[in-house]
Amino acid sequence: MVAEGKTINTNLDSPGPINPDLSGRIYHDEDVDISILKKKTIAVIGYGSQGRAQATNMRDSGIHVIVGASRGSTHGDWARAKNDKFEVKTIEEAVRAADVVHVLLPDPAQPEVYRASIHANLRKGSTLSFSHGFNVLYGLIQPPPYVDVVLFVPNAPGPLVRELYLKGSGAYGCVCVDQDVTGKAKQIALAMAKGVGSTRIGTIELSSREETEGDNFEEQVLYGGTLHLMRAVFNVLVENGYPPSFAYSKAIRSLRSIVDVIDEVGIEGYLRRASRTAEYAVRTRGPRVINMKEIKEIYEETSRGIFAKEWLLEYMAGMPVVHRMRRTEAESGMETFGKKARREIRQSAKKDNA
Repeated sequence: MVAEGKTINTNLDSPGPINPDLSGRIYHDEDVDISILKKKTIAVIGYGSQGRAQATNMRDSGIHVIVGASRGSTHGDWARAKNDKFEVKTIEEAVRAADVVHVLLPDPAQPEVYRASIHANLRKGSTLSFSHGFNVLYGLIQPPPYVDVVLFVPNAPGPLVRELYLKGSGAYGCVCVDQDVTGKAKQIALAMAKGVGSTRIGTIELSSREETEGDNFEEQVLYGGTLHLMRAVFNVLVENGYPPSFAYSKAIRSLRSIVDVIDEVGIEGYLRRASRTAEYAVRTRGPRVINMKEIKEIYEETSRGIFAKEWLLEYMAGMPVVHRMRRTEAESGMETFGKKARREIRQSAKKDNA
């Protein structure tokens, strides 16, 4: 929530060119010295899926990690971290004990916790870190002038961040420096990326604006567009008499067969491997599905702070639009059939393993 007397810092004028000073350099393991963290304590604040993955990976990389959580948290962070053999402290105690405070709470929860438990306990010369720049960029969190402020972002859900690390790989990462008081902010952010495993695959340096707005734009257009295309394919096929099982397979499961291939060989590589019919279909009909005018408008809304303002107002009002849409979509034919199909798949798998 926005504190009384605080305003949402959104820039509704044209923000100008992105990234005039950064090269977008990509760092790998050999470029980063993790020893800068060897005698430091990192306090991970928030032990959800991302907090658990990052904390465990850094610990396995030889970094001293403690966890800050609320006692008796309804989310069970304290108990889960204890069960994973971490030293757990209250958030205030963890911040006071830490050289690096890595805030991994959900975005909407961060401002209130920051004001109540983090800000006044930050030590001079310490590092305040996040995995998304939303609250700092839009002024809901305003760090003091005597700490480094950085972002380290592994671009994957927490469970996958952990899974890739255990396989000897990592999730592609991003680091940003928002405030460099000590002169070592970038080295610390990169060392965290190495500890989590992201420099194994590559970690790019961006501005915090690029990370935040690029992430928000991706979620609106790529995630939002893809999910709604899935629903559209299902609905149109069913409306035209196709069995729901066939429509569901085409709308969801068929994507699984191409995404990994595209990641491995690229879009053009995939198209050369596909049938000539599929190639012709993609090249000639695909652009008709894409509304570039809307995509560019969404980018402008994102870069001017309009999306951020709308989302913050939605959250402060209790998310009435989101809750209404959740109910509507949960009752849709696609979701109803999907629940049944997934249940049957699980039951079949149990029989096969019996």
